[in-house]
Amino acid sequence: MNRLVCAFGVIFVVATLELVVAHPGKDVLGCHNGTSITVDECCDIPMLANKTVIEKCKAAHPFKPPQNTDDKGPRGHPGECIAECIMKGMGALKNEKVDGPAFRKAIEPVVKANPAFAKLLDDTVKQCHESINVDSEFTRYVTKPVCKPDAKAFINCVYGTLFEQCPTNVWTQKDGCTQLKDKIKKGCAYFALRKHGGRRMRPT
Repeated sequence: MNRLVCAFGVIFVVATLELVVAHPGKDVLGCHNGTSITVDECCDIPMLANKTVIEKCKAAHPFKPPQNTDDKGPRGHPGECIAECIMKGMGALKNEKVDGPAFRKAIEPVVKANPAFAKLLDDTVKQCHESINVDSEFTRYVTKPVCKPDAKAFINCVYGTLFEQCPTNVWTQKDGCTQLKDKIKKGCAYFALRKHGGRRMRPT
């Protein structure tokens, strides 16, 4: 079973997305416990999306806490809309579904500029795309989300997988880095581990 079948199943499908990402107060996996270092300090993963696209999407979707905390009306994690916007800007979200080949094409300049990750990216994008498609078939929303979580799940999967398999020449041997790998393996979202205490949850 690949990483996303477990991680996506815990983080994004059904209601568990709410437990791990959307509502950090209910940190059932312990993603924010004992974290003394960030993922950025352990593995220097390149930014895959164009910076202009990222900034445009952040401006269009200010990162605010979820407004709806009950089961009445639309709800969802605020990062989902940013991720959806970024994926659309990359031409990698079509008919509300993640387009893996289009995403791979969009990141070609990044792949060429980062040979350490080139080999990893092909398999990672394919794996995460397949997992998103499988898990989406079983996803049921209690209430209609403001933005579909698939884009954020896919981005988290890609970065999380790259982190788990980080090339040795860009991996930093610091105390706590292996602990972060373990957290991601058990289902913690990569972008929830980009700040001490796990509070930076933007998808970029």
